[in-house]
Amino acid sequence: MKTKTILIASTIVLVSLLLGSFALQVTAPKPITVNVKFNPDTLDLEAPGWAVKTVMVTLWLGPGKYDARDIDPKTVLIEGVLEPKGGWKRTWTERDWELKVWVFRFNVSGSDLIDLLWSKIHHLGIPGPSASIPLEVTGNLYDGTPFTGIGYMNVLIPTNPPPPPP
Repeated sequence: MKTKTILIASTIVLVSLLLGSFALQVTAPKPITVNVKFNPDTLDLEAPGWAVKTVMVTLWLGPGKYDARDIDPKTVLIEGVLEPKGGWKRTWTERDWELKVWVFRFNVSGSDLIDLLWSKIHHLGIPGPSASIPLEVTGNLYDGTPFTGIGYMNVLIPTNPPPPPP
């Protein structure tokens, strides 16, 4: 009788844990997608460090419930490590197709971005002399909704790259 009670109690606990885990997965907000553009979008990794002081990153969302005014600047990161440097701004802009949209712009340190690119090149074993490197930008909107987007940085890789970071 004791064994049967323990078995029933164990089954109830297991089912409760599984249902609770499923409920947490269902209620977690799904990240929305943002568009990402880098300016300049090409970096020569052999150029001196002072050649590119900053890189401007522009984010915008497609049509829908949210726009770039909803982005919380304190949460924005490139590859989970590189944050905006020197502030950010929101602006109303016209795109090539004459659609006006809000965009979120911020600068990142050129040298920090180059270090990040070298790290990805070494980690992924990307050969030269050029490559298009994907960089993920993540963050949250003011209401807590996560967002993610991939932008591409074109790089010119020197034939004698520096040693990998420690």
